[in-house]
Amino acid sequence: MVNKQKLVIIGGGGMVGATTAYACALRSVIEEIVLIDRNADLAWGQAADINDAMGLDRNVVVRPGDYADINDNDIVVITAGSPQLPGQTRLELVGVNANIMRDIVKNIMAGGAKPYLVVVSNPVDVLTYVALKESGLPKTRVFGTGTTLDTSRLKSYLADALNVDSKAVDAYILGEHGDSSFSTIETAQVGEVPIREYPGFTEELVEGIEQKIRDRAYRVIETKKSTYFAIGFVVSKIVSALRQSTRTVYPVCSLAEGEYGLDNVVLGLPSIICCDGVKILTGYPLTEREKESLNNSAAIIGEMIAHLDKA
Repeated sequence: MVNKQKLVIIGGGGMVGATTAYACALRSVIEEIVLIDRNADLAWGQAADINDAMGLDRNVVVRPGDYADINDNDIVVITAGSPQLPGQTRLELVGVNANIMRDIVKNIMAGGAKPYLVVVSNPVDVLTYVALKESGLPKTRVFGTGTTLDTSRLKSYLADALNVDSKAVDAYILGEHGDSSFSTIETAQVGEVPIREYPGFTEELVEGIEQKIRDRAYRVIETKKSTYFAIGFVVSKIVSALRQSTRTVYPVCSLAEGEYGLDNVVLGLPSIICCDGVKILTGYPLTEREKESLNNSAAIIGEMIAHLDKA
């Protein structure tokens, strides 16, 4: 089953979709990648450009396609959506992108296949909820990137500051992929050593850490209008995890139904990812501050979900 999986990227002509395809091709995480975009010529061009790169080390085929290409157990990554326009409120953007997501998911499910859906489009927490409800798929098969990119930024920042390999840094950003996200810096470790006991640590390093990570993202967007290299690599790691029998933990977002005292809300939590899909990892230790921050994030996302349900 696993060997026949394809990666299908909806919005594959855009920079996030194309960079995701490129990262997956370079890392050889899957043998066939299909790009779908409303601009079919752009999808062809992106696929051809990436496929040409494989000529010197060919082990992945990248091609344009359409929804009819989606089969059971394929991994469908959704990157399509509208950016926030000047003067447009966050709720207005949610409404626009929710409608786009519903249309995309209807097209995905029209052929009767049961794929895995990985949502990248923003606001990712709310749109993952929309994709789950529209698809009718089990919640193990529908999830979003959540705070995995935020966590990657945090690990990179701490690794640079402490001069260590980022793999040695054990810390997360959790909650909303947005302004109410929070870090687990109180229990962070470096090589199993509590971060505050690690050589070179200072309190100034982690003072206002959440805002430092958000500011980094805002600065990237300010300078180059959008981010795509980092999220493309993040998605390639998630796709790789979905193809393995071994369990990998990333803070992706999926539907909480009782975990951490939350219900009917989607937000970034430590989650197990493997070929069986996604499952929220219960029992991750949270401090009282982190629990309060988690509940705050959940309330913000829940409000947006309720707004959509009423619309």
